[in-house]
Amino acid sequence: MENNRNSEDRIAQINKVVKNYFTTHTDKDWIPAKDIMEDLIEAGVFNKDNKKGLPLRKVLRNLDKENALDTIPSVHCERTDTAVYWYLVREGATFTPNEAITSVSKKEKSIAKRESSDEFYIIDLCDELLKEKASRKHTFAFLLGDMHKKGKTRTKLPLAAFYEGANVAIEFNEKFTKTEQSDKLDVMTVSGITRGEQIEKYNKRRRDVLEKKNINLIEIDYSAFECDHTKSLIRNKDQDINVLKKILKQYIK
Repeated sequence: MENNRNSEDRIAQINKVVKNYFTTHTDKDWIPAKDIMEDLIEAGVFNKDNKKGLPLRKVLRNLDKENALDTIPSVHCERTDTAVYWYLVREGATFTPNEAITSVSKKEKSIAKRESSDEFYIIDLCDELLKEKASRKHTFAFLLGDMHKKGKTRTKLPLAAFYEGANVAIEFNEKFTKTEQSDKLDVMTVSGITRGEQIEKYNKRRRDVLEKKNINLIEIDYSAFECDHTKSLIRNKDQDINVLKKILKQYIK
């Protein structure tokens, strides 16, 4: 109940800040949502900004999942196949989608695509269950790929997530459609093996190295969850949480 009240208070504060913004910026009819973060921080709605508006995007994503975006009437979202772009529009003003989309930088598109990915969604759920914020795309100095072509450097092998408190690393089995399998897995790498062989090699290396370091590794396959014909998750949160509870049961407090 208290959480709901806190959420309602935050939404009321956001609406107040947005209204004040458009009152004082009469030349603006709409803005990317990230542009109001400075005002929200100044008003005490958020403590700080990171990743160009991530705190606000999290609020908007949660409202979107709950079909409650109308609680912030100024919000407008542009949806593509891979991402959602958030904007704030003055009451009574007209939004111009073409101009808005072309104003988004490549970096912002990359961030939006990553945050809307199935991996990001599953890690969000793991954060909830483990009551800990994961270090995403985590790397260890001792977990390295093969030597690069010039024989001088090696890339750190990333893990989808690492929970220091639970001492758990999470990695996902890559998902490919049949077309992608033939197009990508047979491609030769600089190590002299195919992409498919390299994936298997690096997966084994993660298991062996982390076991020696006494770090628990959980490998999650997307097929454990309900997917559509493109192998994208349906995202039934209740069902997905039940699946994760079984996978993470020994680490959930």
